Amino acid sequence: MKEFREAEGYAADLQVAYDYYRSYSPMAAARFLASYARAIRVIQHNPQACRTRRHGWRQMIIPGHPGFSIFYRELPICWLLGGVLSTVRDPDAIQARLLIREIADEET
Repeated sequence: MKEFREAEGYAADLQVAYDYYRSYSPMAAARFLASYARAIRVIQHNPQACRTRRHGWRQMIIPGHPGFSIFYRELPICWLLGGVLSTVRDPDAIQARLLIREIADEET
């Protein structure tokens, strides 16, 4: 099985999502992290769990937190975790951010 690699900026995305829920309460942030951890385990156990979207990325909505999704895609050498992004954003802005990260990853 291919390894999973985080794109540059992935950890910062996760921090933004955590901070969003933390602004409501520490318990909300803890629930978000627990749901995120479950979603990542599903992806790592079965990367095919989410269908490929038309732009080539797969999207796992974080259960219980539909405002954020994990975006990932298969590359020839790994699975690239592209971002933990707000799905409230403009879809074109999401796609642009993911494309930039994919290109940056290919250059490394």
